[in-house]
Amino acid sequence: MRKIFSKYQLFLSLILIVASINLLPVLFDLKKNENSLTTRLMLNINLSSGTFANYVKDGVRYYWDHYVDLVNTSIENSHLKAQLQEMEAQNLVLTEVRLENERLKNLLNYKDSFKVEMVGAKIIGSNPSVIGPGFLIVDRGSSSGIKKGSPVLNDVRAIGTVDVVGEKTSTVMLMTNTSSVADAIVQRSRVRGIVVGAGNHYVMKYIEQEGDIIVGDKIISSGKDSMFPKSIVIGTVTKIELDKGLKKAKIKPEIDVSKIEEVLIPIN
Repeated sequence: MRKIFSKYQLFLSLILIVASINLLPVLFDLKKNENSLTTRLMLNINLSSGTFANYVKDGVRYYWDHYVDLVNTSIENSHLKAQLQEMEAQNLVLTEVRLENERLKNLLNYKDSFKVEMVGAKIIGSNPSVIGPGFLIVDRGSSSGIKKGSPVLNDVRAIGTVDVVGEKTSTVMLMTNTSSVADAIVQRSRVRGIVVGAGNHYVMKYIEQEGDIIVGDKIISSGKDSMFPKSIVIGTVTKIELDKGLKKAKIKPEIDVSKIEEVLIPIN
């Protein structure tokens, strides 16, 4: 009760004042024989109290109406905010579908230009703590024609090779894995070497000392091993140094594997 009075103290005080003023005439005897001064005084008091009461009433109505408007506006804003959040969520979904369709379209275009049959696969696992560093899992296996040792590609870029085949899934060994080996050439000069994985990059070894290779050269697959078809892009030379009478080059991978979601795998 005390909390209610405290909250509406001003409003209740105004009501008590108005009620007291309007009850004043009862305390006086306004008969025909009372003097005119008293009568005029009471009439003035009644008139003033009525005016004041109307003022208070109009004030209360004004602030009440504005309070209701504010409440309605707040509710409307909440509804609009909820609708905006829903539209943003739907837009994110549509954007994701569009980007996936674009990626799949690019893969299909490359697949159509290839001379062997290929299947698309989605990456469903890439956590190093679960499957080990340098590996990932795709959602295709022997039931889709996948075989151990098959190259795994993204457009014309090398990803790795199939290492373990299950019925519905396969484990892919990435080219950055230290056990990965591929025969490669410098695209510009056709100088040959062997590319091995080195954790987060590649190293091209066994390059003749007089071999024409410079920083910025593109390295592609030679097609002379059973790993990758010819002309698959591997990466870009970032550093060259001598190694026991030969040259070796540090290679930056052409693609960040952590950012890809679909791959292509030849099945024959």
